[in-house]
Amino acid sequence: MSDLQLSLGIMGLLCVFSALLGWRLRREPGQRTGRLVTVLMTALMGIYMMWLWDAPVLVSLLPFSGVIILGNWLPVIGAYYAGVCGSTRTIPTWRRALLSCGLMSLSVYSLYSPLMGEAPRCMNVDFERILEFQTTDQTCSAACAASLLRMHGIDATEKELTELCLTRRGTHWMGVYRGLTLKTAGTDWKVVVERLSGDELSRAGRFPGVLSLTFNGRAAYRPADAGLVQNTGHSVVSLGTNRESSLVVFDPSPDYGFETWNDATVDEVESAVLIRLESRLGQAPEFPEAVRMIVEETNSVYWAKR
Repeated sequence: MSDLQLSLGIMGLLCVFSALLGWRLRREPGQRTGRLVTVLMTALMGIYMMWLWDAPVLVSLLPFSGVIILGNWLPVIGAYYAGVCGSTRTIPTWRRALLSCGLMSLSVYSLYSPLMGEAPRCMNVDFERILEFQTTDQTCSAACAASLLRMHGIDATEKELTELCLTRRGTHWMGVYRGLTLKTAGTDWKVVVERLSGDELSRAGRFPGVLSLTFNGRAAYRPADAGLVQNTGHSVVSLGTNRESSLVVFDPSPDYGFETWNDATVDEVESAVLIRLESRLGQAPEFPEAVRMIVEETNSVYWAKR
C-alpha cells in the first residue's frame, strides 16, 4: 500500500467517524454535549484556517510523506457537520439529504483533489546536469526538487519528481515535500520546511533549497522578460548569497538560469516556503564542485558590473 492510499484510508475512516459522531450527538436528549462539540468543531475550524491551513507547521505535526492529504482537516470537520445536518429533525428530509450529500461531496472532493488530473509529460533529456531546467510550463518545482537532490548526491530526474511531487497544473509545496521525503528515505538526509516572508527571504541564502514563491502586486509592473508574474507561483533553487548578501538562485525556466536577486527583486516576493535537506547526522552538505564554481562565477560577474 502506498503512502497516498494509506493516508486516504486514514482520512476516510476519520470522516466516517466524524459524521457518525455528529449524527449521534445531535440525536441525544438535551443535546448539550452535541452543542458543546459543535462549538468546539467550529473553533477548531477557525484555528485550522487561521494558523494551520497551508502552514509548514503541519510538517512538524505530521512528518509523513502523505501530509498533503493528512494535513487537510476540512473534510473531517465537514463530515461532522454533514452528520449533524442529516440528523436534525426540524429540517425536512429532502433538505437534510441535499445538505448532507453536498457537504460529504465537498469533503470527498477536498480530500481527493491533490490526486486528480494527470502529471505533465516531461521531455526526455539526453545529457545529465546537476541543476536541471524544466521542460514544461508546470514543472518548475519538480525540476528544482531534482536539482536539489542531485546537489546532495541523490540521483533524480524532473520526470520522476513530477510523479512523486503530484505535479498537475503546478506543484504545491507539500507535494515537493512528499517527493523529497520519498527520495531521501533511508539516506542521511531529512526534509525541513519553513515559511519566509519577503523581508526574511535573505535568510534563504544560508540554506540551499527549493524556494516556492508567490509575488505581490508590484511584480505586475516588471518588464515582460523578468519572469515574475503576479498571483502566479514559481519555484527556484536557492544557492547561497554573494559578497553583498544578495541571493543567488537557479531559475529552472530555460530563458533564465543563474540569477542574482537584489533588494528590488526580493521586495516583490509576497511569501516563500523554503524546502531544504538537513543532515540527520548534523553534518554540513558537501556540494559538487561545479555548483560551488557557478556560485563563485556569479559573484565575480556581479562584482565586475559594480
